[in-house]
Amino acid sequence: YPPLPNGFYEFNIWTTFRGSGHCSKTQFIYNYSDWFILNRIDTYFDLSHPQRSELEKGIAKLLHWHRQSELKKIAEHLKLLKSRYLNGLKGEDIEWMRAEHKIFWGRILNRAEPDLVAFLATVKENQVQQMETALIERDGWLVKQVKMTPEEVHASTLEWFFGLLEGWLGDLEQDQKQQIADWVQTDPEWTVIKLENRKKSQTNLAQLLRSNENLRENVHTWIHQPETHWTDAFKNRFEDKKKEWKEFILKVDTITLSHQRQHAANKIQAYIDDFLILSKQIPALSEK
Repeated sequence: YPPLPNGFYEFNIWTTFRGSGHCSKTQFIYNYSDWFILNRIDTYFDLSHPQRSELEKGIAKLLHWHRQSELKKIAEHLKLLKSRYLNGLKGEDIEWMRAEHKIFWGRILNRAEPDLVAFLATVKENQVQQMETALIERDGWLVKQVKMTPEEVHASTLEWFFGLLEGWLGDLEQDQKQQIADWVQTDPEWTVIKLENRKKSQTNLAQLLRSNENLRENVHTWIHQPETHWTDAFKNRFEDKKKEWKEFILKVDTITLSHQRQHAANKIQAYIDDFLILSKQIPALSEK
């Protein structure tokens, strides 16, 4: 790829998106997911031309398989999710969603693992250093939160959560916002624990890449048993935090209004329709 001005690729894709009125945002992102994945990897590793070429082939195979094998399964899962959601969420629904999510990601990771190992085996010291720098920059939000007052953390958390909810439910009523604000609790200790856990995982990953010993086995463990690289403090709090989130989601569901629930169901249906359309299309990378 010849060097081009900063933002050229982003501008080119954006103008393409703007001109394709028949294509939903979901379809557009999926059809260009090879570009997004490749450039995200490049952000962390500053890929060489041979690495980029091999990754393009691996990503193309992965996305071809995903389109042919997985999208219809995801659509069926979303149909069940929509039905469960319209009937009001229960504790078992949350556990079902978590289990299904783990299964879907497990299949993707199993499929991607051989190509990932092959790529990581080619990574050089300067690329490991680039990855370390990029990962530190990614931690910026957690670092900022650690320095915030409890009031600032509470406000920023609410802003994020209101935006997330309104993206699915539409506008929230003022009394709903107040109720949610009362439920949201700050936990500065947990923020510190998450940051320390991420630092430990990043350090272990860099060591794994530098040693290059038993790479296949180590990558497999990293993917399928990430808890082996967690801090003790994170392990001790993780299940409690999952329980807190589950209880919080169920609380929000109890104050969701009927028109908001239908708004979310319509969005789920839009994803179902998009994934079924995408499953019948020719893989995007082969058309370019």
